[in-house]
Amino acid sequence: MAKSTGIVLAAGAVAFTNEWFHTDTPNFRIVLGTVGSALFLSAVEQLNQQAGVGLAVIFAITVMLTPIDGDAPTQTITKLLNNEDPRDTTKKKGKK
Repeated sequence: MAKSTGIVLAAGAVAFTNEWFHTDTPNFRIVLGTVGSALFLSAVEQLNQQAGVGLAVIFAITVMLTPIDGDAPTQTITKLLNNEDPRDTTKKKGKK
């Protein structure tokens, strides 16, 4: 298995879990996108290893920091660690 494949699969698993957590339904398009991305970056890695791994790391950082249909995974983890309900969207910044 290529180095980039593990990074992409881990990021895809995080995205899939976060989406499922926030919507209560699994989104299998994320799985298909992850597999396609892993195959593409594996091919890129065969041509240039640094480029393939670098793009995979960028992919993982983007998945962790970008909120789509809810909170980003890092926001969800932060709320869980602060004993807040990550599904509660009624709290806004500055309001108590």
